[in-house]
Amino acid sequence: MIELIFVVCLVSSPDRCTVERPQFQEPFVNAMACSRTGLFRAAEWAEQHPKYTVRRWKCEPRQI
Repeated sequence: MIELIFVVCLVSSPDRCTVERPQFQEPFVNAMACSRTGLFRAAEWAEQHPKYTVRRWKCEPRQI
């Protein structure tokens, strides 16, 4: 399974960043499915977390 990972930074302090593994989603079955919807999921996450900006996103094998 593949999961979507965000690197997010505080809007008020752009040098303070962290890695987020959003739990609002099911893992993707493959990297193509993740890549197809990654940008939309990042936008959704950013809308729900206005104090942060998504600097980067990527698809990786799910960690257990």
